[in-house]
Amino acid sequence: MKRLLFSIIALLLACCMLWGCAPKNDIPDSTEPPELNTSTPEPAVTAAPEPLTAGPTEEPTEAPTPVPERFVFRPKVCSVYLEEIFGETMCETWFNLVDAVMAGENTFACPDKHTYDWVMGQFPNKCFPVFAELIDFAYDRNDPVKDGVGSFTWLVSPEEAAARIAEFAEQIEGILNEVLEPDWSDVEKALALYVYFSRTYEYDWDTYHVDMENQVDYTTTLRLFETGTGICREIAPAYSYLLMQAGVDAATVKGSLHEWSYVRINGRNYHIDPTYVLSEMDKLIYFMMTDDQRDATGCSKDNFIYVSNYAQDHPHPDYKADDDFFAPVWDYRFEKLFPDENRIRCWRYAEGDAQEHFEFDYSGFDQQ
Repeated sequence: MKRLLFSIIALLLACCMLWGCAPKNDIPDSTEPPELNTSTPEPAVTAAPEPLTAGPTEEPTEAPTPVPERFVFRPKVCSVYLEEIFGETMCETWFNLVDAVMAGENTFACPDKHTYDWVMGQFPNKCFPVFAELIDFAYDRNDPVKDGVGSFTWLVSPEEAAARIAEFAEQIEGILNEVLEPDWSDVEKALALYVYFSRTYEYDWDTYHVDMENQVDYTTTLRLFETGTGICREIAPAYSYLLMQAGVDAATVKGSLHEWSYVRINGRNYHIDPTYVLSEMDKLIYFMMTDDQRDATGCSKDNFIYVSNYAQDHPHPDYKADDDFFAPVWDYRFEKLFPDENRIRCWRYAEGDAQEHFEFDYSGFDQQ
């Protein structure tokens, strides 16, 4: 009888052990990032557009693929250009303001009114575009800072602001994870976003014509993200903002009734124009430009104003963009990026309808 009882117990234990080793079936089927458009898609009838990048063509192995690292929204971004022009104190004060908004408060550490005015007036549109809909200056504009504490007013409730920030963060994360890979180099991120802008956004000619007569007051970086259309002073800050979110130092430059982006990669400065390329589909003529190339494409280098809307109060250093490493691609259009091989495939029209292709190797760029 005891032997029979022990046999039954052993059999039950064996069953339990087998049950515990069963494979789990609750792992998501896909690790692809979410699409920006959350509406119900139409049934696919055509092939998907060719991606910006090309990867290996080998057959996948049966080994499990690790979940790739993804971009995560960063509330506090501020490029080296802002610190060089406005100073470290203003950048720290800006971060204090961001912390206060994220916490639903209405005060933040601020040393004086001068810092307050510049931080509130210059930083939000460049470094956190959704703030334009959430906060405004203090009710007492003449005395907004008391004993090292600045105040601001809410345009919406803190609860609504938190929801709006979450929505904006999701949108920015969606763009970055759709277009970029976290392990790409800064120049690869800049190129991929440049092409993305060329293929995604539209120039707002209606606003442009009205603005030429009487400058409009509704143009913001946020409007481009919300509507998909804008003019240069919305497009360039949006491009630079996405670069900052991706860890690339970027700002904007004004000159000759135009605004474009300015980036620092590998310690050197370059001009990039994400607006002009909208009408020049995929042309690389405005990518990683020198001062001379910017001048040759319609914006005089004698009139450059960097970052600050009021350069007479906060003058910029003697910035120069003189590295022409990417000059060979300026006569071509983008075709494909091969980040694993440090190559860009380009093309241009030759005689008749023929196409001339060109492979640009930028592997030496990081070692300059």
